Amino acid sequence: MKAYKFKGAHQIPHAFDIIFNNRLYCADWSNLNDPMEGMFVTSRRADSGEDYKDTVANIIREKKRLRVCSLSEAFDCHLLWSHYASGFSGLAIEVELPDDSPAVKKVSYRGVFAGVRLDGRVNPQRAAEEILSSKYSEWQYEREIRVLHPEAYFPLAAPVRRVIVGHRMESALFDALNFMCHKKGIQFNRTGIGDEGIDADHVEPPKEDSSVVRPTPQPRKTTGAAGRKR
Repeated sequence: MKAYKFKGAHQIPHAFDIIFNNRLYCADWSNLNDPMEGMFVTSRRADSGEDYKDTVANIIREKKRLRVCSLSEAFDCHLLWSHYASGFSGLAIEVELPDDSPAVKKVSYRGVFAGVRLDGRVNPQRAAEEILSSKYSEWQYEREIRVLHPEAYFPLAAPVRRVIVGHRMESALFDALNFMCHKKGIQFNRTGIGDEGIDADHVEPPKEDSSVVRPTPQPRKTTGAAGRKR
């Protein structure tokens, strides 16, 4: 599936890491911008006499084992560009995520807290993944796709195919990215905003600058015996 990783203009080194090293950085979920991230409540039958302390502790342990990379299934959202791409001066990197990977999750949206039902047999790993792949409904505009991974980096099976830059990107950075993307065979687009929303407009490759005069190599001068012909 296609997914988009947004980066601000101040995060260009991170964008280069994705493009050149074909990997996604997975962060500690407790450092993400939602203060309710990873929080959950439990419920059970009133007549249940079981003690679920060990189950809850195992869920928390599994949760701590996982790291998170947040992406979106869409690039054409004004709020995403405003919040995560420096107000249209950053970029969105299109990556291909494996449809059959258990690490890739479409985020579900719910109330303030994730809920875990403790009746019956609970799989702590599955419960932890469900908690970390759900968010409060006010974040629904993000249409988020998450990678849940125990390591700091999640390898991409395919190289980056497209980079979309914001129309407010600084010109020198725009030119440098245009040059780099076309050299690497990456589709390079720029956002355009019209009545129907955000488009990804084609950008022509940079033209060779014929005004640049390169010095002509000069023959090396030699002196003394080493320079005499025999």
